[in-house]
Amino acid sequence: MIGGGADEGLVAGAASVVPWVVSARSAAGLRAQAARLAGFAVADEGAVSDVGWSLAVTRSALAHRAVVTGASRDELVAGLEAVAAGEPGARVVTGSAEGGPGKVVFVFPGQGSQWPGMASGLVEACPVFAARLAECAAVLDPVTGWGL
Repeated sequence: MIGGGADEGLVAGAASVVPWVVSARSAAGLRAQAARLAGFAVADEGAVSDVGWSLAVTRSALAHRAVVTGASRDELVAGLEAVAAGEPGARVVTGSAEGGPGKVVFVFPGQGSQWPGMASGLVEACPVFAARLAECAAVLDPVTGWGL
Protein backbone atom coordinates (compact mmCIF):
# COMPACT_ATOMS: atom_id res chain seq x y z
CA MET A 1 0.00 0.00 0.00
CA ILE A 2 1.42 3.41 -0.88
CA GLY A 3 2.20 5.55 2.11
CA GLY A 4 1.95 2.93 4.82
CA GLY A 5 2.24 -0.62 5.98
CA ALA A 6 0.29 -3.50 4.49
CA ASP A 7 -2.68 -3.17 6.84
CA GLU A 8 -2.39 0.47 7.84
CA GLY A 9 -5.63 2.47 7.59
CA LEU A 10 -6.01 5.69 5.65
CA VAL A 11 -6.87 7.41 8.93
CA ALA A 12 -4.54 6.81 11.87
CA GLY A 13 -5.91 3.94 13.93
CA ALA A 14 -8.65 3.09 11.41
CA ALA A 15 -8.80 -0.31 9.76
CA SER A 16 -8.65 -0.44 5.95
CA VAL A 17 -11.42 -2.14 4.04
CA VAL A 18 -9.87 -4.79 1.82
CA PRO A 19 -11.46 -6.49 -1.21
CA TRP A 20 -11.01 -10.19 -1.84
CA VAL A 21 -11.89 -11.12 -5.43
CA VAL A 22 -12.91 -14.68 -6.35
CA SER A 23 -13.89 -16.03 -9.76
CA ALA A 24 -14.71 -19.35 -11.40
CA ARG A 25 -16.13 -20.77 -14.63
CA SER A 26 -19.52 -21.64 -13.06
CA ALA A 27 -21.70 -20.64 -10.11
CA ALA A 28 -20.94 -23.98 -8.43
CA GLY A 29 -17.23 -23.45 -9.02
CA LEU A 30 -17.47 -19.98 -7.47
CA ARG A 31 -19.09 -21.41 -4.33
CA ALA A 32 -16.40 -24.11 -4.13
CA GLN A 33 -13.60 -21.60 -4.67
CA ALA A 34 -14.99 -19.33 -1.93
CA ALA A 35 -15.20 -22.29 0.47
CA ARG A 36 -11.58 -23.28 -0.26
CA LEU A 37 -10.36 -19.72 0.21
CA ALA A 38 -12.30 -19.39 3.49
CA GLY A 39 -10.58 -22.55 4.75
CA PHE A 40 -7.15 -21.23 3.82
CA ALA A 41 -7.91 -17.80 5.29
CA VAL A 42 -8.83 -19.27 8.69
CA ALA A 43 -5.48 -21.09 8.86
CA ASP A 44 -3.32 -18.31 7.34
CA GLU A 45 -1.74 -15.53 9.35
CA GLY A 46 -0.65 -13.34 6.44
CA ALA A 47 -1.82 -9.77 6.01
CA VAL A 48 -5.35 -9.61 4.60
CA SER A 49 -4.29 -6.80 2.25
CA ASP A 50 -1.55 -9.02 0.79
CA VAL A 51 -4.11 -11.78 0.14
CA GLY A 52 -6.45 -9.22 -1.44
CA TRP A 53 -3.73 -7.88 -3.71
CA SER A 54 -2.74 -11.39 -4.80
CA LEU A 55 -6.34 -12.37 -5.53
CA ALA A 56 -6.90 -9.22 -7.59
CA VAL A 57 -3.77 -9.24 -9.73
CA THR A 58 -2.55 -12.81 -10.00
CA ARG A 59 -5.75 -14.75 -10.69
CA SER A 60 -7.78 -15.06 -13.88
CA ALA A 61 -11.04 -13.10 -14.08
CA LEU A 62 -13.44 -15.89 -15.00
CA ALA A 63 -17.15 -15.52 -15.83
CA HIS A 64 -18.64 -15.98 -12.35
CA ARG A 65 -17.31 -13.47 -9.84
CA ALA A 66 -17.62 -12.35 -6.26
CA VAL A 67 -16.00 -9.57 -4.28
CA VAL A 68 -15.98 -9.73 -0.51
CA THR A 69 -14.90 -6.69 1.49
CA GLY A 70 -13.93 -6.42 5.11
CA ALA A 71 -11.67 -4.68 7.58
CA SER A 72 -10.69 -7.91 9.34
CA ARG A 73 -10.00 -11.52 8.54
CA ASP A 74 -13.23 -12.51 10.37
CA GLU A 75 -15.34 -10.19 8.17
CA LEU A 76 -13.68 -11.50 5.01
CA VAL A 77 -14.12 -15.14 6.02
CA ALA A 78 -17.79 -14.49 6.87
CA GLY A 79 -18.27 -13.00 3.39
CA LEU A 80 -16.55 -15.97 1.74
CA GLU A 81 -18.75 -18.35 3.70
CA ALA A 82 -21.83 -16.46 2.45
CA VAL A 83 -20.62 -16.82 -1.14
CA ALA A 84 -19.87 -20.52 -0.54
CA ALA A 85 -23.41 -21.02 0.77
CA GLY A 86 -24.87 -19.16 -2.21
CA GLU A 87 -26.48 -16.62 0.11
CA PRO A 88 -26.29 -12.86 0.07
CA GLY A 89 -24.06 -11.46 2.75
CA ALA A 90 -23.01 -8.14 4.14
CA ARG A 91 -20.09 -6.77 2.13
CA VAL A 92 -20.56 -9.30 -0.69
CA VAL A 93 -21.17 -8.56 -4.37
CA THR A 94 -21.61 -11.36 -6.90
CA GLY A 95 -22.29 -11.40 -10.62
CA SER A 96 -21.32 -12.91 -13.91
CA ALA A 97 -19.77 -11.77 -17.14
CA GLU A 98 -21.26 -14.42 -19.35
CA GLY A 99 -21.62 -14.14 -23.07
CA GLY A 100 -17.97 -13.86 -23.97
CA PRO A 101 -16.32 -10.94 -25.66
CA GLY A 102 -18.41 -8.82 -27.99
CA LYS A 103 -17.54 -7.67 -31.48
CA VAL A 104 -14.84 -5.07 -32.00
CA VAL A 105 -16.17 -1.58 -32.68
CA PHE A 106 -14.20 1.43 -33.86
CA VAL A 107 -15.74 4.74 -32.91
CA PHE A 108 -14.96 7.99 -34.67
CA PRO A 109 -16.38 10.58 -32.25
CA GLY A 110 -15.57 13.63 -34.33
CA GLN A 111 -12.40 14.45 -32.47
CA GLY A 112 -9.08 14.49 -34.21
CA SER A 113 -8.85 17.91 -35.76
CA GLN A 114 -5.13 17.27 -35.79
CA TRP A 115 -5.80 14.96 -38.79
CA PRO A 116 -8.20 16.78 -41.10
CA GLY A 117 -9.53 14.54 -43.83
CA MET A 118 -8.19 11.38 -42.18
CA ALA A 119 -11.34 9.34 -42.86
CA SER A 120 -11.36 10.54 -46.47
CA GLY A 121 -7.78 9.38 -46.87
CA LEU A 122 -8.62 6.01 -45.33
CA VAL A 123 -11.62 5.56 -47.62
CA GLU A 124 -9.35 6.06 -50.61
CA ALA A 125 -6.45 3.97 -49.31
CA CYS A 126 -8.19 1.13 -47.50
CA PRO A 127 -10.99 -0.82 -49.20
CA VAL A 128 -11.88 -2.63 -45.97
CA PHE A 129 -12.35 0.68 -44.14
CA ALA A 130 -14.37 2.06 -47.06
CA ALA A 131 -16.67 -0.99 -47.03
CA ARG A 132 -17.27 -0.79 -43.26
CA LEU A 133 -17.85 2.97 -43.45
CA ALA A 134 -20.43 2.37 -46.20
CA GLU A 135 -22.19 -0.21 -43.99
CA CYS A 136 -22.28 2.30 -41.14
CA ALA A 137 -23.62 5.00 -43.44
CA ALA A 138 -26.40 2.70 -44.66
CA VAL A 139 -27.58 2.30 -41.06
CA LEU A 140 -26.91 5.80 -39.74
CA ASP A 141 -27.98 8.04 -42.63
CA PRO A 142 -31.72 7.24 -42.39
CA VAL A 143 -31.65 7.64 -38.61
CA THR A 144 -29.61 10.83 -38.36
CA GLY A 145 -30.87 12.69 -41.39
CA TRP A 146 -27.34 13.51 -42.55
CA GLY A 147 -24.79 11.67 -44.63
CA LEU A 148 -21.88 9.97 -42.96
